[in-house]
Amino acid sequence: MKVTVPKEFGNTAKKPVLPLVPEEVKINRKEDLTSLILRSDPARADSATVKFSFKILEGVEESPREIIQWRLNIGRAFTGLDSNTGTLQHQMMQQFTRGTAQGNYNTAVTQAHELQKAEDVKAAQAALAADDKADATITRNLAAAVATAETKTQEQYLGDDPTGKEIVKMALEILTEIVMPKKILQRAKRYMRREARKPIDMSVKAYMMHLQRINNEELPMLPPKFDTSQCLAADEMIDVLLFGTPKSWQREMDRQGFDPLTHTPNEVVAFMERIEMSEDFDGDKKVAKVNPTKGKKKTNNYNNNSSGTNEDGSKYCMLHGKNNTHNTDECKTLKADVKKRKGNDSNGSKNKTWKNSKDNSADASKKELAALTKKIEKLSKKVDLNALEKKEPVRKRKVNYPTAADEDAEMDLAAIDAELKNFNYGDLDQMDIKEDGEVSVTDEISV
Repeated sequence: MKVTVPKEFGNTAKKPVLPLVPEEVKINRKEDLTSLILRSDPARADSATVKFSFKILEGVEESPREIIQWRLNIGRAFTGLDSNTGTLQHQMMQQFTRGTAQGNYNTAVTQAHELQKAEDVKAAQAALAADDKADATITRNLAAAVATAETKTQEQYLGDDPTGKEIVKMALEILTEIVMPKKILQRAKRYMRREARKPIDMSVKAYMMHLQRINNEELPMLPPKFDTSQCLAADEMIDVLLFGTPKSWQREMDRQGFDPLTHTPNEVVAFMERIEMSEDFDGDKKVAKVNPTKGKKKTNNYNNNSSGTNEDGSKYCMLHGKNNTHNTDECKTLKADVKKRKGNDSNGSKNKTWKNSKDNSADASKKELAALTKKIEKLSKKVDLNALEKKEPVRKRKVNYPTAADEDAEMDLAAIDAELKNFNYGDLDQMDIKEDGEVSVTDEISV
């Protein structure tokens, strides 16, 4: 079966062990802290005291920077409590560690004791071997020293001064090497030389202070040597500073004849600060222009803002324009006009007997036309037009007097005109047109 491992799994080499900017301080629980009362002058019992709390080391999830800070807190606690013997320091370490860290520390104390004991036995045996046996008392004392070194216990070593403090110090260094990442010194220096560039929003002075904190305070606390010999030299710090700052600053140094390697790091930083300030106040600095998008219309700032409020605090109303009192939604004039219009529409709709919507306007017109046509056809059946259709063309001019049939036809047409004149087209919705053409009108008549 194939097992796929995520890329992030175990890939800690890409993460800086000592980042340039410190991480955010984690809020620890009360049970994870140890609290002490330290004296400002440990030799005087009546000196001022201060309460001091720091995290207990577990040795599992702490970062390298947290472990370094814990080591510094240990030294501060030993000084403030006047723990000047190995026994006292060893007892306090049982309060400052727990879990994996405490087990590793106790093992480290045993290991340091055995190393120290082996050195003492070896030195005592060498002294006994170098004795010429001329003085029996001296020979007897040297033999007793060898026996004492071989039988000396851990508690006896911790009680000795300064051997006991050296054993605790050695145990702390072993513990630090165990809980720290592998090759941490090499990785920290590589990060400073190749990756620790100055962020764009950080001043060059702050950048240099971060570098000096790593170099002067944190590198000496790392294995394997745990001393200042592991720090970067002044010329190396200048090299790191030049790498982490813009190349244009180096060109300005060359233009002004300033050789950074012949100056101290603080002098180089002061020169870079002047360049940094000149760039901040450079009015002729070119700024890239952003071309507006083609085909995109410019919109009013007030339209883009749903509240009708401009960025400067002024407001905009569609009726009154730009003002400082109200926007379109808050305009009382518009609200009163809308309310008035709604009232008129509700009153006028009471006498409305037919709808004039877009959906049925065409059908209503057809129905009106069909009803009117059928009514005209029904009324026209009463008129006898056969006589008019059968008339022959008149060849001679003569006067035709109206007959009785003609008079009846004219009367019927006059009646039709009168009826159509008084016809109310608003009653078309009340008509019921049947399949045989008969039209019936309901009693409701519109006014």
